[in-house]
Amino acid sequence: MYGLFILGKRLVDMIESQLIFPTQVFRTQFENSQELQKIAVPKFQNIEKDDTSPVRYSANGYTSYGAYTNILLEAEFIELKNFIDDAVKKCHQQTNLQGDVRLESSWFSIMRNNTYHEEHHHMPSVWSGVYYVQADNDHPGLTFVNRNAKLHWPRTGITQLTESNSPEVTSPAQTGNVIIFPSHVLHKVHQQTTDKERHMISFNYGI
Repeated sequence: MYGLFILGKRLVDMIESQLIFPTQVFRTQFENSQELQKIAVPKFQNIEKDDTSPVRYSANGYTSYGAYTNILLEAEFIELKNFIDDAVKKCHQQTNLQGDVRLESSWFSIMRNNTYHEEHHHMPSVWSGVYYVQADNDHPGLTFVNRNAKLHWPRTGITQLTESNSPEVTSPAQTGNVIIFPSHVLHKVHQQTTDKERHMISFNYGI
């Protein structure tokens, strides 16, 4: 940690800190979310119903990951794909990264009561994210995990949570929200405690 020490009568009068390696997480809103919700929710439910070997995670959740086509390339989602394409490119530019980003994969998930998603990352992609087809305040958001806090702070304890020492930060889930983050960032979804289905599309972008 960088520090500027000014010595006086006391041992140290002031310590100046510098924030290093901040993590940028981006959020935007897709305007036609209500119209898309009416199309996407029954489509996802029908795909799950017709799946003879469904991929389940944590109780009765469903994901099309690894078992279905790249969902954002289907006709119903082209407008959303174009929107996310543009958003990811802007994130890439704002962080001064080189190369042209492109969609690598996308899939949908349905979460129900008692479902959750364990801690993971999306390497080796560059950017990852989620679009909430159907979600509200009763649903768990996307929780980002602070690697530094996991490694260091348990040994000392924390007197007050701040942005720098918090072990995790949750971005709320709302219909129409798009959340974009670097693929190496650890994240998870806490256990859902409502019977209302949460529908979402996840995606990865690379170079």
